[in-house]
Amino acid sequence: MRFVFLLAAVWLLALLARATPSPDTAALRLHRLPADGLELQRGWRYHPGDNPAWARPDFDDRAWDTLNPARPRRALPARLTAGLGWLRLRYAVGDSLRRRALLLQMSGNGAMELYLDGRLVRRDGTLHPNPIRVQINPNTPEPLALPGASGQAHVLAVRFAPYEPPPWQLGRDAYPPLSFRLFTAPDVRRQTAERTRAGTQFLVLTGLFGLLTLLHLVFFRFNPTRRANLYFGFYAGSLALCVWTHSYFAGTTAFSSVAQSIALQLVGNGLQFLNYLWAVRALYALFGYRPGRFYHGLWGAAGLVLAWNTLYVFNGYLSSIASIAFVVLAIAEQLRLTAKAWRARQRGIWIIGTGFAVGLLSFLVGFGLVLTGILPNVLPFLLLSYLAPALGISLFLAREFALDAQLLLVKLEEVEKLSVRALAQEQEKQALLAQQNETLETQVQQRTAQLEQSLADLQAAQAQLVQQEKMAFLGELTAGIAHELQNPLTFMKNFAEVSTELVDEIGGPRPAAGLEGEILAGLKQNLREISQHGQRATAIIAGMLQHARAGTGQRVPTPLNELVDDSLRLAYQGLRAQDRDFRAHLTTALDPALPLVAVVPQDLGRVLINLLTNAFHAVRQRQQAGEAGYRPEVHVHTSAGPGGVEIRIADNGTGMSAAVQAKIFQPFFTTKPAGEGTGLGLSLSHDIITQGHGGTLRVESQEGQGTTFSVALPLNGTAH
Repeated sequence: MRFVFLLAAVWLLALLARATPSPDTAALRLHRLPADGLELQRGWRYHPGDNPAWARPDFDDRAWDTLNPARPRRALPARLTAGLGWLRLRYAVGDSLRRRALLLQMSGNGAMELYLDGRLVRRDGTLHPNPIRVQINPNTPEPLALPGASGQAHVLAVRFAPYEPPPWQLGRDAYPPLSFRLFTAPDVRRQTAERTRAGTQFLVLTGLFGLLTLLHLVFFRFNPTRRANLYFGFYAGSLALCVWTHSYFAGTTAFSSVAQSIALQLVGNGLQFLNYLWAVRALYALFGYRPGRFYHGLWGAAGLVLAWNTLYVFNGYLSSIASIAFVVLAIAEQLRLTAKAWRARQRGIWIIGTGFAVGLLSFLVGFGLVLTGILPNVLPFLLLSYLAPALGISLFLAREFALDAQLLLVKLEEVEKLSVRALAQEQEKQALLAQQNETLETQVQQRTAQLEQSLADLQAAQAQLVQQEKMAFLGELTAGIAHELQNPLTFMKNFAEVSTELVDEIGGPRPAAGLEGEILAGLKQNLREISQHGQRATAIIAGMLQHARAGTGQRVPTPLNELVDDSLRLAYQGLRAQDRDFRAHLTTALDPALPLVAVVPQDLGRVLINLLTNAFHAVRQRQQAGEAGYRPEVHVHTSAGPGGVEIRIADNGTGMSAAVQAKIFQPFFTTKPAGEGTGLGLSLSHDIITQGHGGTLRVESQEGQGTTFSVALPLNGTAH
């Protein structure tokens, strides 16, 4: 029986072992790394979509697709470059690398998040499901340290969002979307030192070519007939800038954007083409040959190659072929011109020939040593191949300059004799010019002073005219409306009084009882209300007429609270007359202890109505925008202080930006649509407060939150 139970237990364990999936071992085992690093191409698994659980090391990714992300984009599945996706790699480090620090260098055409054993260790760029909105880091990120425990499996998970290059870049499909290369720490330090050394060498060469540029431009300045110095100066200058771009890429300078990196690369290519073109042009001028169709064709070829490189900026192979073809044509033309001058036995041609021979020999020897493995890179010989022809042409031009200088010394004596004669004539001309300049300066100063005075008078007259026109128009409009309303209100009050008397006569000496009495009492009360409101409307119209009349300019003690309250209701009812559906919550905090202030009531009333009307317009505009939960509010506050009184008008409308606040009190500046405002209201209000009353008008606003206008009036002349 025990034996039977034992067999059953073994059978169950076997079934469980078959049902349970075996752990996924490392797909990539690292035993050694080459000196230039190991590119991680095998073992990657990919799946489109986005799920944070895919970063966990225990996630089973065996059903995912396998691919090599370092292959060109056109050779990969389209879904890898269509949106967010994940890549996973299981790896283990062998015993030979157990005690060595491993660094992972990443690069790619997109944004990524890197997870190591489920932990986020690096974020590069900005990920987005739409490839057009993905932002990538234009610089190569710093290498990432990886654990080197022997035998232990690790999981490298990459959340990747591809970047969509512009459609006009034809070579974009040849660039791999992702690349991972594994180095040891000593190899990374060695490569960093080599890049630094290369950058330094390029900078030194840049300085040498810069000195050659300055030297030959100075030569041309002293002898403009030698145009070869000018062309060679252009050649050396473009070559200096070209070498500087190489130093920029070889060093550790960071780029702020992908566009900057591509632009600098294209600028470097263009400068390289220019230095060859200017070198050919310098040889034409140097040997006295006239540029022909072939030279002009080189310019056209340079433009075509630069356009080709722009379209295939992501395909270095095609760009290199086009660039090499152009360089071969330019060097062939240089050699043809040099050989032609050699056959003609031109003076000093051996110097230029030696320079070209040394440059070509350096180029061939350097590449030969690199191909045979004797040297690690061709940079020193490449720098010498750049420098030797330039030095040869420079020495030739310097020799020519020295010979020309000897001829100039012979003619110098003749020039000195002529100079003495010309000096006297020049002094007479200078004296005459100085006298004429003084006369002209005096006349210019007088005309300038007259123009400035005329401009000041014109501006003052314009300001007065604008204010008078505005006040006249506003007064006529207000007076017309008020006169039109007076007659109906007079009839309404008279009819109310007559109706009240009729009700009293109907009631007789004794009031009627029952329902008839209640009706008569209610009717009498309604007539009283009509009469009171009619009197109130009459008072408002009287205020409007007083506001419309031209002010005397004399200040009178005025209760500001009443003036503020009347202005508030007048402005509110005026806007509601235009828009019946408009409603706003009005709150007032009027200081009851506010003293009488000596002001011009008509002018101050215009200012308050203008400010309140603007507040109502602002809250109505925000209300019409359809903002959820918004309630228009206008708050008016008065207060007295030791230095004067203050009136604050606040709203929760649309608000103003800082740029609008800076110009809000300028004449003819308005934020309203065309036809709805002249831009003079706040300008006139500012003048009335500051110039007419000696106060201040300030604005505080936050865009989208509201605006507060503060009117401060001094207590000079305050009546108690």
